[in-house]
Amino acid sequence: LDPAIRAALIASESKEAEDDKKEASGGGAEGRRAKASDGPRMDDTASKFIGGDSFTNRTSNPQWIKVRSDVYDAVKDRRQQELDAKVPVDIEVTMPDGKTLSADKEGNNYQAWRTTPFDVACTISRGLADSTCVARVTYSAFVSDYDLAEDGMDAVDTLADSMAELSVEDEADEKNKMTMLWDMTRPLVGSVSKMEFLKFDDENDARTVFWHSSAHVLGEALERLYGSRLTIGPPLAGGFYYDSYMGESGGDGAFKEDDYKPVEAEVQKIVKQKQKFERMVVTKEEALEMFEGNPFKEQIISTKIPDGTRTTVYRCGDLVDLCRGPHVPNTGRIKAFAATRHSATNWLGD
Repeated sequence: LDPAIRAALIASESKEAEDDKKEASGGGAEGRRAKASDGPRMDDTASKFIGGDSFTNRTSNPQWIKVRSDVYDAVKDRRQQELDAKVPVDIEVTMPDGKTLSADKEGNNYQAWRTTPFDVACTISRGLADSTCVARVTYSAFVSDYDLAEDGMDAVDTLADSMAELSVEDEADEKNKMTMLWDMTRPLVGSVSKMEFLKFDDENDARTVFWHSSAHVLGEALERLYGSRLTIGPPLAGGFYYDSYMGESGGDGAFKEDDYKPVEAEVQKIVKQKQKFERMVVTKEEALEMFEGNPFKEQIISTKIPDGTRTTVYRCGDLVDLCRGPHVPNTGRIKAFAATRHSATNWLGD
């Protein structure tokens, strides 16, 4: 993988290293969505030079973006059929102060498979809903027709190996299996014993989600402008990056400092569109079809996702990406963006 873009909103290399050390010593889940995986590792027996002709020259809005979107839409229809079969039962939500809510301002009962954290926040105030990055949800119980594996929640975190150098674990997973970060627009699947609304200025987890969503916006811009083949785009302790393949070293596709302004301008277009972040569960076979032609995604899917299991993808605008999430509700939440650095790297460090 050479060259690639690393665009990060971070003060300096030394500051980043210092933040990573703090995270490793227990400073929260920032920079990591889940604990290091005990699943299968990447296949290191295959050729280390896998980019090949997946990127030959810079192409704006390449045809494969539409092909991927078409596959996404077909899979979405299947998932909608599954959702339609679920039974919406009444649920209750308890806030940190102990107050229990069971209906919105119009008196409509909260229901599993229908009510989202955003709906609950709006019951309190629309300002709260609009200022929250992500919810932290502790379930008292799941409804009877919810299955973790069916929902892709038992899946391996496909970024875990790639982010292992951060040495940060998801503390919520370790402390309570019923506590998890939850998209504000994702329907709840049971009664909640504690719901917290996390804002950027208050919570490490909220900042991590914000940076992760920012990386997806960067990835969308790179695909739109250049047809880059995306690899991984994780959040960091104070920013983010997205590694992407843009041809052989020294080729015409190589990312340059002159590309900063076009990328920033494209990101601003994406932000203004307020594209929704949409979560969807996919089977391994569906994922392979969706990312056909991207050898990096294909390798992740083939080696990290066991046969017969499901994982998750997120879509915002034209971008569809392998991702465990969660994300901010829409791209309009990302108010500032700057491309500050780029560098060359190698796929999986090889």
